[in-house]
Amino acid sequence: MRFAELQLLAYGHFTDRRLELAPGHTDLHLIHGANEAGKSTARNAVAHFLFGFPLRAERAAFIHNYRDLRIGARLDTGDETIEAVRKKGNKNTVLDSAGQADAEREASLARELAGVDDAFFTRMFSLDHAALRAGGRQLAAADTGADTALIAAGSGLADVAAARTALAAEADALWSPNRSKHRAYYQAADRLAAAEAEIREHAVTVGDWQRQRDALAAAQAHYDELTTRRADLQRQYREIERIRRVAPPVRRYRELSDELAELADTPVMAAEARETFDTARAAIHSAEAAEADINQRIAAIDEELAGLTDAPALRAQAETIDRLAGRRAQIAEDREREAELARANDALTADLEAERERLAAAGVIAPEHWPEPAAIDAVRRLAGQYGALAQRQTHAADDLARLAEEETATRREAERLGRSRDTAALAAWQAAATRNGDLELEAQRAHETAAAQDRDISRRLAELVPSVANVEALAAMRPPDRASVEAAERDLTTARQACQRHADHVAQLTDDVTRERDALARRRADTQLPDRQTLVALRAHRDAAWRLVQRRYIEGRGADLFDDEADLDPAARRDPVAAVARLTDEADTLADARFDAATAIAADAQSARHLAEREQALAQAHARLTASEQTQADHEAAWEHAWADAELVPGTPATMRAWLAERQQILDAHATRDDALSRAAALEQTTACEHAAGRAHLTALGVDETSLKDTSLAALVERARRVIAAEQRRDEAIERVTTSAGQQFSRRRQLVAAQQDAETKLARWRDDWRAAMARLALDPDLAVDTIDTPLDALAAGQAHAHGRAVNEREQADIRDRRRRFADALAGVINATGHAVNTEDTPEHTAASVADALDAARRAHQIRLTREADREADEKRAATQAKTRQQARARLDELAAQAATADLEALDQIITRADRRRAAEREQAEARQAIARQGDDKAVDTLIAAAEASDADTLAEQVDTLDTELADLETRIGTARDERNAAYAAFDAIGGDERAVIAAGARQTALADMTRAAERYLRSGLAALLLKWAGQRYALDKHATLLARSSTLIQRLTGGSVVHLAGEFDDNDELAIVGVRADGAHLPTTAMSEGTLDQLYLALRIAAIEDYLTRAAPLPVIADDLFINFDDERAMAGLDALAELSHQTQVLFFTHHAHLKDMATERLGDHVCIHEL
Repeated sequence: MRFAELQLLAYGHFTDRRLELAPGHTDLHLIHGANEAGKSTARNAVAHFLFGFPLRAERAAFIHNYRDLRIGARLDTGDETIEAVRKKGNKNTVLDSAGQADAEREASLARELAGVDDAFFTRMFSLDHAALRAGGRQLAAADTGADTALIAAGSGLADVAAARTALAAEADALWSPNRSKHRAYYQAADRLAAAEAEIREHAVTVGDWQRQRDALAAAQAHYDELTTRRADLQRQYREIERIRRVAPPVRRYRELSDELAELADTPVMAAEARETFDTARAAIHSAEAAEADINQRIAAIDEELAGLTDAPALRAQAETIDRLAGRRAQIAEDREREAELARANDALTADLEAERERLAAAGVIAPEHWPEPAAIDAVRRLAGQYGALAQRQTHAADDLARLAEEETATRREAERLGRSRDTAALAAWQAAATRNGDLELEAQRAHETAAAQDRDISRRLAELVPSVANVEALAAMRPPDRASVEAAERDLTTARQACQRHADHVAQLTDDVTRERDALARRRADTQLPDRQTLVALRAHRDAAWRLVQRRYIEGRGADLFDDEADLDPAARRDPVAAVARLTDEADTLADARFDAATAIAADAQSARHLAEREQALAQAHARLTASEQTQADHEAAWEHAWADAELVPGTPATMRAWLAERQQILDAHATRDDALSRAAALEQTTACEHAAGRAHLTALGVDETSLKDTSLAALVERARRVIAAEQRRDEAIERVTTSAGQQFSRRRQLVAAQQDAETKLARWRDDWRAAMARLALDPDLAVDTIDTPLDALAAGQAHAHGRAVNEREQADIRDRRRRFADALAGVINATGHAVNTEDTPEHTAASVADALDAARRAHQIRLTREADREADEKRAATQAKTRQQARARLDELAAQAATADLEALDQIITRADRRRAAEREQAEARQAIARQGDDKAVDTLIAAAEASDADTLAEQVDTLDTELADLETRIGTARDERNAAYAAFDAIGGDERAVIAAGARQTALADMTRAAERYLRSGLAALLLKWAGQRYALDKHATLLARSSTLIQRLTGGSVVHLAGEFDDNDELAIVGVRADGAHLPTTAMSEGTLDQLYLALRIAAIEDYLTRAAPLPVIADDLFINFDDERAMAGLDALAELSHQTQVLFFTHHAHLKDMATERLGDHVCIHEL
């Protein structure tokens, strides 16, 4: 499955952004975006489309709401094309193009994913710089073996070793054979021992416990009786104190009740009656004073209006008068401007005469009408063009002459160089020989490698124990493989540990049995407990004596075969009746004694049973020890037999495992030696072939063959390089001459065309010159360099004539404006009848009329203002009258409530009503105070109690209760001490039931031990299973992944690491190492960060390729992997991804522009570039 198109319809900051991902020569797509261009957003969109949006997707909802998020895609699966849209939601999130949920498309997508979920896809097919660095650090860890490295790279789980270490640490914190206080199991065991000791210490007899318990109960009862009496006295004390507290508010309550009775006939007035009365009376006085003041102001305004005059005719002509006043300044300026224009016209007339005289001096007749400036400028322009056109014609002829000389020199140089020769074959041979490197040096190094391996093999054979004569004998041996040796070592180690563990267990059980047997004997000797067998024997003798009495005295028969008289002593046989009585008393006494000692007897029985169990466990331990010893012997015999075919006497498994590793290294060194010799022979043959081919190519190019026979291949390659360089320089010279000849031919055509163009333009200029001179009535044969003087005179004359015409037009305009101003002013004077001085100028008359208009306007404005003031005062007077009437109406309402028309009487009634209302409020507050100080008792009850009590005797009652309470406190203290002493005595024999608490602690400790053991088994087994899984994965994939990774690492490191190998480290763990070109081993702990990144990338690509051999392809997502790569290694990484893209689509995201440029330059159409 691959993405044919990714559609960011509404996602992140994208809206309707589409990426066409059509494949080219490969299916590698480099998607470039600057910072904040949305590179990470586009990368996340791939997984979000395939597997759905996560619950929280803030980056996706950058500008779009959650409900509007949409990602579309078109997928090519080989068999069909799936085009769908993914929205954010919990179900039915796959939509068709119309936005409707499409279950069929969702099922098709799930089928193509084949059970792959988001976590697996991210782990297997996604790789970014952070994951690359984490994988590199994991490879560099000191405890990372080949199994951990391969499973981490193959599954994408970079924290496999950390998980295994965490599980092992968790198991070690729970239990290990070495006892430690920090381990949970041993902590619980310590608590178990402490609880059992506590149980033994605090176990007491029933009788002592009961007596101390009764004494404690009696002391507690006495203490409780005294505290009850104290509570009764305290309750009486609180009641008397309550009466004392409520007495003052009760007295005040009664006083207010009497006062309210006196005010009962006072009418009920509103609470705001006083405020209403005072406000209304003040409003009436204020309104009457304001009305008098307003009437005085109205009279003054009427007097002022009578003295004002008006001029309505002037105000009617206001617009015209204002316009005339604004034009007065212009009329005055026009008077001065007219005189100035007359003087300017006289000067221009004199200048025109001067210009006519200058034309006559130049031999030109002055025209009757001066020409236009455009005609004069046309002649000037043509005069200026003449020099450039003539010069251009001259230059064109000079350029053609120089070009002819250059063409002659070029022809001579081409004849000297001759024709070029083909060096392609020699260049191909030189390139191939250069790529192959220094074959002679490599052959020499191969011989040196073989010699070094011979020395190493001799040294290793000398140090090998058990020793072997030579490599051939070592190779012919058939020893057991490493897995068998490790299995035998594990079996022997397990058997020895089992023997030691069983021996330790037998010794511990022997000590326990001896200790418990001695303890039981000492306890029985100290306690002398009644024996059960004695009781059984006494009862058997009693029953035998009774049967003898029954047979002899009741049944009256003699002895028979079934009688048991033999069990009786002679005295009992003589007097069986006395024997029955004696034996019955002895048996009852012994039974009573056993009943009294039942607890001790039960403990003794439990100890005996525990001893029997330990003895049985000891026997079982001995049997297990014997079986373990036999198993160990069997494994040792099997170990000896495993080496029978190799005809060696084996050492310990660890020694022989090292021997096997050393043997393998010797055999590997021998194989390396043989490979080096073969490579040296092949290199020498290749060198001879290359030398012959190079001589043939050089001879074909004219090089003397005798000078080439005794040279080395490197010297021959250098000679070829110099020959190729010389031929290249000759070819470049020939190309330059050819190019120059072509350029000269093109220039000749251009220069001929330029000469013809210059001649054509000069002829056209002469025609234009004659026409322009005719328009000025000038002789066309006048020299061009003398034409400036007539043209200057004509231009000056035309300017003077034009200036005089402009001045005359302006004089006419001034005279028209003065006439129209005088006419308008006369119309205003006639309309208004304003008196004027006939000797004044029109502008002075307009000023006097404007002043009269201003005076009329001011008088009119004053009249309008005073009339408005009079109208406002009349409104204020009406308002004050209304206010006075409203205040009088409020007073009338209060008088009606009080049933009086006299204002003084109304004032007194309102005062009494306010006092009645205040008394009622204070009486309610007194009731609240009584309730608050009376502990929320009923108020009437408190009032009755306070009135019924004698206030004089309350203090005496309080003193009496204080005395009784003080005496009672002393007695309670004594009772408390007695109770505490009884409690201490009860606690001293375990009265706090510590034995029961200890028993609970014992059960808790046992449960903790069980949980610790279960957790240890779970964590330990998980760590072991994880290790076994890594080893199994390494066994299955070791050869495949390392072979492919070796090819990739050589390319990614530019040959710095030629291949990967596995070797055992100091902990006897198989680790991955890099091998240099000289055979030196490079462990991962010695690799640089960049090389570690490249190693992890090689393993990941190999793992993905291995996965694709057995599963359908999914796109690989790579994000800025090459941060720690230099340019060459980065390009090698892109090459590796391009190769991977032949199997599945690869989407490479980056924000580095130089990577895009290098990929375009180096890979060309093998990579598809996309810009975000």
